[in-house]
Amino acid sequence: MKNFLASLQLQKDNPTLLLAQFRALSSQIPILYVLLIINALAVAITHLKSAPLWLSLYIPVALSVVCVFRLCWWEIRGKENVTAERAYRLMKVTISGAGILAVAFGSWAIALYQYGDASQQGQIAYFLVVTGISCIFCLMHLPMAAALTTVITFSAMVATFLFSGNPVFVATAISGLFLILPFLRVINSYFQNFVGLVQLTEELKQKQAEAEELNLVNSRNALHDQLTGLANRRSFFLSLEKRLQKNPSTPPVLGILDLDGFKPVNDVFGHAAGDLVLKETARRFVALVGEEGIVSRLGGDEFGIIFPCSMTRQAIADLGLALCAAVRDPFEIPDGSVRVFGSCGIVYPDIGTYTAEDLYEKADFALYQVKSKRSSGVEFFSAEHEKILTQRHLIELELQANDFAKELKLDYQPIVELKSGRVVAYEALARWDSARFGRISPDAFIPAAERTAVIGRMTRILFAKALEALAIIPRHLRLSFNLSARDICDHETSMALLAMITRSGIDPRRIEFEITETALLSDFDTADQVITMLRAAGISIALDDFGTGYSSLSHIHRLGFDKLKIDKSFVMNFDRDARCMNITRSVANLCQNLGIASVAEGVESEEIAEGLKAMGVRLAQGYHFSRPLPLELAIDYAARCEAEVSARNSLSA
Repeated sequence: MKNFLASLQLQKDNPTLLLAQFRALSSQIPILYVLLIINALAVAITHLKSAPLWLSLYIPVALSVVCVFRLCWWEIRGKENVTAERAYRLMKVTISGAGILAVAFGSWAIALYQYGDASQQGQIAYFLVVTGISCIFCLMHLPMAAALTTVITFSAMVATFLFSGNPVFVATAISGLFLILPFLRVINSYFQNFVGLVQLTEELKQKQAEAEELNLVNSRNALHDQLTGLANRRSFFLSLEKRLQKNPSTPPVLGILDLDGFKPVNDVFGHAAGDLVLKETARRFVALVGEEGIVSRLGGDEFGIIFPCSMTRQAIADLGLALCAAVRDPFEIPDGSVRVFGSCGIVYPDIGTYTAEDLYEKADFALYQVKSKRSSGVEFFSAEHEKILTQRHLIELELQANDFAKELKLDYQPIVELKSGRVVAYEALARWDSARFGRISPDAFIPAAERTAVIGRMTRILFAKALEALAIIPRHLRLSFNLSARDICDHETSMALLAMITRSGIDPRRIEFEITETALLSDFDTADQVITMLRAAGISIALDDFGTGYSSLSHIHRLGFDKLKIDKSFVMNFDRDARCMNITRSVANLCQNLGIASVAEGVESEEIAEGLKAMGVRLAQGYHFSRPLPLELAIDYAARCEAEVSARNSLSA
């Protein structure tokens, strides 16, 4: 019994349930008062002539006035938003009010029972049973009030009819006595179901809130870079497209900026230091661009800038320079400080129709032009760039055709031993004589082949020609062949090249593959695996354009290169720039210390050749010796050099 009563109590520590009870009661209690008023007045009217006026009129009217007052209160105040604490107080008052009204109406009905005939007494029975039950159902959401009303109503009925002497009323009283317990059970069961429903609704709301929060987080993650908090690549392009749709005739000004020298920060100090640099870079950029522009991290160390539309071309140029200058300031990391540099490509489009991809491609191409000059700074996309870009698209389209394979060939530039003057090898250089465009520079079609994913096929075509040439070239001469960054990081291509060597019967020791520092930076681990496999087959590996990238000495030691090729930008200025001379000397000394050969590219004069020989550079190539030649002329050149060496040796003997 104690547990039963406890289950009917108001749960003060459950504000959600209290508010749910109050909201349900606000719509049910007005009905309760309407039923009481109608049924009480109906009983009063039928007893006006048979009962005293104070009992048949004044008391029911007074009780009805009270009901009307409470009805109006619930209609007005019950619709207001209340706190759980106020709802608790109001429902406690309602429980007391229900008990008082049940006693008042029950006592009034019992007092009327002694007046009137059997029909009027039957109406009293109807009033107590039917009206009481109706009111009980209206109070189901407040179980203590419903239980109190049940006990009072049925007790009044039983007390009145059990000793009436009327067999029908006595039977009604006895049945009513047995109905009290079932009604209490129904009240409790209904309320427990209501409590369960409220809990379920609350759990569903909580799960929905969690789902919405998760969706919000996912949405934020989908549009924001988690490291820097900036808009990410997707958000960047959405913003571009939105602005283009809003004002298609006036496209926004777009900049692409990346950090030069950022990868060594990751390699030397670790990714945590790199993350600090990126976050601080983002902060500096946002501070400079302001709220009117958009700063996005597009990936890695690349940032996208949508400049404020109110800025002039000069103001944008100044801001671009300021952004590049901002990253030159030192970045503080746990191990000290680091410095990087910034390059920025900007497209300031004319009035016209552009897509977001068009603008990005133009800004990215302007950035590429800055970086190709190996200098930090800002460059605007120009008409000359447009011409180059158009040509690039045409080349890419041409590469999609199957005919380019017939138009590819190799020229061969002799590599000379400086001490003896003999030709010891050739570098095979790709050439493309297009029937549509004429001769296309390797600087144009090799990158295009990499972008269009045909570089692997092109490499195999050219290497097949190189193997055919090796079959003709005198056996003491070697052949150097260039591999792109994609080739050296592609197991399938490297396996195909090894298979071609095996089928040709050529001694692998006559073959040397040249790779650039860029290839190492793109995917060092894969490059390491491929180089190890090639060297195991007897093939030599040379590092091309050494000194222009970011290779570390640990890379050189780990990969075990057979040669380092000194970039021509140092060699060609060897006799005019002391720094170039010192760099060349340092590389030559490094090769001597490591026991590997050094090859100088771009030798264009006798003075440079002699200076390189004095420094200990072993091999050289360049226009001073010979331009790249067709195979037959290259073989003839090597034969002439050999004859000259033999003649000199004969004279000296």
